[in-house]
Amino acid sequence: MSSMKRILITGAANGIGRHMASHFLSGGYYVTLADSDSQSLQTLRAILTQQASIPPETLESHALFQYCDVANEASVSDLVGKSIEKFKGIDALINNAGISSPWIGQDPNIPFDAVPAEHFTRFLNVNLVGAYLLCHYTAKHLRASRGCIVNIASTRALMSEPNNEGYAASKAGLLGLTRSLAVSLGKDGVRVNAVSPGWIDTRDLQTEEVTGVLRAHGNLKDIPAPPELSEKDHKQHPVGRVGTSEDVAKMVRFLVEDSEGFITGQNFVLDGGMTIKMIYEED
Repeated sequence: MSSMKRILITGAANGIGRHMASHFLSGGYYVTLADSDSQSLQTLRAILTQQASIPPETLESHALFQYCDVANEASVSDLVGKSIEKFKGIDALINNAGISSPWIGQDPNIPFDAVPAEHFTRFLNVNLVGAYLLCHYTAKHLRASRGCIVNIASTRALMSEPNNEGYAASKAGLLGLTRSLAVSLGKDGVRVNAVSPGWIDTRDLQTEEVTGVLRAHGNLKDIPAPPELSEKDHKQHPVGRVGTSEDVAKMVRFLVEDSEGFITGQNFVLDGGMTIKMIYEED
């Protein structure tokens, strides 16, 4: 493990964030785990407690579970303060918090001009402004540690689907923010990069043990109906398979552990080559 040990992860309670939480704690890092869903944070603690790779004493000393609404400046300030109080510094910020729909239950097939404009603003506030606020409040600590920022964007910043304007624009903005911050913070030894996941199957998170914990904590909404991936789904990717949460965690860790410190301002597209493939109607 490199000297970069204190990690702050937003959106840590579910999906890719949950896997990164496990990945970094298993690697011996000190990790602040932030999420806007307090119940899911409690469930995350229970899930991590059951992992053989994370002893109970390690979880107690190496993890901080903290509520944070990234779109709320006061909440972000409080999060960073609590993280500094416990770990005395921040070596890496992973901006993973984000929404793919502004409100639960929204039909994604509704035309963009048939929904309130505030939906678009909601995407920007969480996915883009939230990331900026985290960068703003952690900047001085990252300068002190000569640390790094990894922003989790999306291939939807590069290609899109119908009625996906808010999500696509917010993630594209995150790439612009990444490049700008890399220039602004470069002189201070702070690296800033982005990772843009494509099709990621998070079922590698959904073991029987995890499902049992979710049921015990009443988090039934976090138990997805496992989608059956077809051979065609996998073959759409030049590498021959859909991505996993572990793929994302490994890429993020690589950027955090860039010991030579020469990679900055870049967007790493993690999609198995899907966005570079020409698509024809017969495909």
